[in-house]
Amino acid sequence: MNIKPIRNDRLSDKVVETILGMIKDGTLKAGSKLPNETVLAEQFGVSRGILREALTLLQSQGYIRRKPKDGTYVQPEVHSMLMSQSVSDVLKKATYSDLLEFRAALEQFVVEKAIDRATDEELEELMDILKAQNDAKTPRSVDYYFHYKLAEVSKNVFYMNFIDTYYDLIAEIADRSHKDETRRSQIEREHLEIAKALIKRDKKAAIEAVRHHLKMVDKSIR
Repeated sequence: MNIKPIRNDRLSDKVVETILGMIKDGTLKAGSKLPNETVLAEQFGVSRGILREALTLLQSQGYIRRKPKDGTYVQPEVHSMLMSQSVSDVLKKATYSDLLEFRAALEQFVVEKAIDRATDEELEELMDILKAQNDAKTPRSVDYYFHYKLAEVSKNVFYMNFIDTYYDLIAEIADRSHKDETRRSQIEREHLEIAKALIKRDKKAAIEAVRHHLKMVDKSIR
């Protein structure tokens, strides 16, 4: 395929838009196989990390499917999906508070499942992610990866897909919160309290920490 390299601050979004455009114009056929990640990343002119982020988003929205040790395929029913309004478009019309209320309900469930299902090593990895918060250039990424890892260790595929699908909205909320340096420090402490409760396998403390964190996020963006 002849793909023009992408140059934009939000590269993963542009990769998603380009792939969807290629599906719509017939360059990528329903059911067809995409080139492997190395080739595709080179053709787009982006890193494999950016490409994987884009592919994960496309997969979570149902446009593609990824087969281990085989490759990535466009879903056979992709055109009917593109013609219908996505759940993402509907949710984007909701308020930030609506999203936070939904996340609060889900994340209370997620931390309980993480305590039930995660290994000690997996829970310790949450602490490793939090160490990256010392890098002032990556607050949004840390916020995303912390909550994504939380979903991952819960072994709940739906919630992992939720984090990926609504990354843009979650990122917008994070951007608002991180503009205040004091609030940024508070977020770091709130994440730390969640991680500590998980490592102790204290469900009550973990649920309370999640409730407090999202309550404070909601308060900070009003």
